[in-house]
Order: sequence, then C-alpha cells, then structure tokens
Amino acid sequence: MKPEHKSKLGPIAVGGLGGSGTRVIAEILIKLGFYMGSDLNSASDNLLFTLLFKRPKWFMRKSEKRPSEICRGFSIFEKAMTGRLVPEVGELDFVIRAALQMAVKGHDHLRTGKGMWAIQRAINVLKFGDIDISRYVGWGWKEPNSHIFLEYLAHYFTNLKYIHVIRNGLDMAYSHNQAQLYNWGNIFGIRLNSSMSLPKSSLKYWIAANERAISLGKELLKERFLLINFDRLCLVPEQEITKLINFLGLSTSDVNMHELVTLPKVPSSMGRYMKNDISIFSKDEIEMVKELGFEVDIKNRDTGT
Repeated sequence: MKPEHKSKLGPIAVGGLGGSGTRVIAEILIKLGFYMGSDLNSASDNLLFTLLFKRPKWFMRKSEKRPSEICRGFSIFEKAMTGRLVPEVGELDFVIRAALQMAVKGHDHLRTGKGMWAIQRAINVLKFGDIDISRYVGWGWKEPNSHIFLEYLAHYFTNLKYIHVIRNGLDMAYSHNQAQLYNWGNIFGIRLNSSMSLPKSSLKYWIAANERAISLGKELLKERFLLINFDRLCLVPEQEITKLINFLGLSTSDVNMHELVTLPKVPSSMGRYMKNDISIFSKDEIEMVKELGFEVDIKNRDTGT
C-alpha cells in the first residue's frame, strides 16, 4: 500500500444515497479548486470510481474473502486521480476485469453501464496520466456509493476527509432513484418483495445506510467526517457552505461566497412526501427521520404503528 499524496488537500470523498444532493457538494468543491476527476457524468459522479467499485457481487465476495483486493482498487484509483498511474500488468488486469464485468451486467438493476459504456471508462483510465495535480487546491471525488466503502476508505487513505450528504428520508422514499436499494439492500437485510412496498423498503434502507455511514464516520474519521443536511444547505446555504469551507481547512475570505451560495437550489421535490400516504411508515421510522435531522409535517395524516 502506498500512502496518498500529502502535498495537496485530499482526498475529499463525497457520498450519500442516490438523489440526496451530493451533486451540489461536488460543484462547490470544483469551484473551490479541487480536482474531482476527468471522467464525470452530468451529476459529477466520478465514473472511474463507479467502474472500479460499483459492483455489489464483487464487493460482497471480496469483503468476505479478499478485502485486500478492495484496497488494491483504491491504489489504482489514487494513482489515476493524482496523475501517477502507469498500469502494471496486475493493475491493468484489475481494470479490465472490472470493465468486462460491468459490460456484461451493468452497475444497477436497470443494467446501466452495460456494453461500450464500461469499455470507454477503462480506456479513459489510460488518459489520467496527463493530469497535473499541482494546478489544484486538492483532489477528491463524488460518487454516492462511496459510503458503502467507508470502512475500507478510512483504512487506506489515512488523511481522508469524508462528506456525507443526507436528505429527508420521507422525500427519498418516493424518489425514482432507488438504485442503491437494489444494489446494496441485502447488506442491510432488506430484500425487495411483494409484501413490502417500494417506499417502505426505501425508508428502511435510508435509515440503515445513513445510520451506518454516520456511525462509521464518527468512529473512524472523527473530525475528518462532515454530515451535510441537504435541506438546510438549500434553505440556509451560506451557513452550511461556511461549515463546509471550515471543514476543508480553507478560509472564507479566499472564496467567492456570493457565487457559491447560488449553487444550492430548493428542488421541486422537497416535501413531496406530503402528497403521499405516510401511514405506511411506523411511528419508529418517522421518529428516526426526525432524529436524523428532519422536521416531519404530518398535518392531518395518521402515521403507522
């Protein structure tokens, strides 16, 4: 295992459930001068991380039998992100195997990432050697699934700072973006079946995944862990962005705060749970949403028991 670059801030990892608002954090980091990768999608997901790690069956096999393979992936990822990757045979084999697996199966239940998408990601790895990391304040990445790997990330990157974004679980339960539930639900004992509605399963996953990420972050990273409440970020952006800048070790006097506060925007989907029947959720589940930092307006609706 090689230590990470210490000449620049980083790595900074951004994770959370899909659709929780991680995109705006990536946009802020890019504005602050961080290198977040050269192969990004429209949501600023780092697609090299997606290629190497968003493979649920691979992850579950390796975490049980060969966890060192996960760290091997981090080594390749780190070298690529810091412009130091000249792939050795074993590293090239790792990337090719990841690409072939994804080309066949995709990276979610909709089989997104099948075919040439995965092959193109592997080809892009070879272009990372052109990066001059010295031009940036630091480096990092945004990929919502990062929280699944938090224990391994904290182990490998001794200077890792991790930002976990959390959005109201009741709104998330009615989101169309449920890829993480399908990919990782089994890890938390959540199996989709006809006896439980998708929103009900989604909220169970939201509670379990966020509780785990917050617990691991506080235990393993301590002051290098930051929890961002997406709703508050949209409603009081200057307050939350100031907290983020301080966490990164930067000075608010050196940034264009006026520009940064325009990035978070209240989405039309905020509060969408109020248009749905939340009586399907138990009182304990509603309380967990409150405990994790969100107000719940139940108006005249009954909640479950």
